[in-house]
Amino acid sequence: MKKAVINGRGLGGSINGIPRYIHETVLALDKVCPDDLQITLVIPEGTDIGMELERINVVSLPNCPAWDYLRAERYAKKQGALYINLGSKGVWYRKSIVNVHDIRPLTLGDGKLTRNSVKTKIKFGISYFLASHRAAMLTTDSKFCKKEILGYSHLDPKKVRVIGAGWEHIERSGRDDTVFGEFGSIRKKEYYLAVSSIAPHKNFSWIVENAKLHPDSQYVIVGKTDPSVWLDETDSFKDNVLYLGYQSDERLTSLLENARALVFPSLYEGFGMPPMEALACGTGAVVSDIEVLREIYGDTVSYIDPKDPSADLGALTAKPCASCRELLRNYSWHHTALKWLRLIDIFG
Repeated sequence: MKKAVINGRGLGGSINGIPRYIHETVLALDKVCPDDLQITLVIPEGTDIGMELERINVVSLPNCPAWDYLRAERYAKKQGALYINLGSKGVWYRKSIVNVHDIRPLTLGDGKLTRNSVKTKIKFGISYFLASHRAAMLTTDSKFCKKEILGYSHLDPKKVRVIGAGWEHIERSGRDDTVFGEFGSIRKKEYYLAVSSIAPHKNFSWIVENAKLHPDSQYVIVGKTDPSVWLDETDSFKDNVLYLGYQSDERLTSLLENARALVFPSLYEGFGMPPMEALACGTGAVVSDIEVLREIYGDTVSYIDPKDPSADLGALTAKPCASCRELLRNYSWHHTALKWLRLIDIFG
């Protein structure tokens, strides 16, 4: 029987970004895992993974410094199993696959709003070096990211596979309209919604500047900021810009369904999930005209220059876009899980 061990560190907190990818990939794998494959999810002791699994075993390992290497990897090695790290972390164990979501700290940098940016870049660089030189295979979220990885590291193209993300978590999510009662000034079907962590490359200054040019429009921002990494720029969110902070899936889905459009002015993405979540809710999206978003979304969305906040969102959203049906068929957590199963079959 083939064995695979998945590192579940990162679960148990807010489900966004990389934790979202880990959570949904594990959940989808649990539904398609065949009887002749044993998958184990290893987690630090005390972690509440927030999901019920039927086919995947869950093993708690004692907390310690360098848990990924000293606990998760060693467990996989003792089992003779393929080790999978879905969170862009380096590995020492060679029978491993690492999903590198992007290499932004190495290619873009973090800008003036980053705390300890040099330390962060060095730490990520070491982790990425171990992933790219020790793991048997790297996966990533888009063709754009694969191109960046190959350009930066000059790896054999066969060592890097593209495995995208999905959207079904929005379909499963309930709805919680209490957010409109708590924030009573939100005008349903009139506001532009922005969803992302509050980080420099997410380019929320575009929203702020666009809001100044269109004072009669309303802008709602949902996202979490990590004060240990990013300086807090939410003080600039004033007047017709309403900052809600992190919101549950249920509240986020209600906000997506009732928005005039999602606005996604990011300067850099490895995939860019929020526009797909919006499209799955039947809401249009206006996104940055950058390579990766062109790759993923094609003509299903409208585009803006992320360095020019003068765009007329009302005029853009009035223009029809192509149907997103094919997009939602091509990208799904189910397809993500099937691609992972193929890799497990090859390397397990």
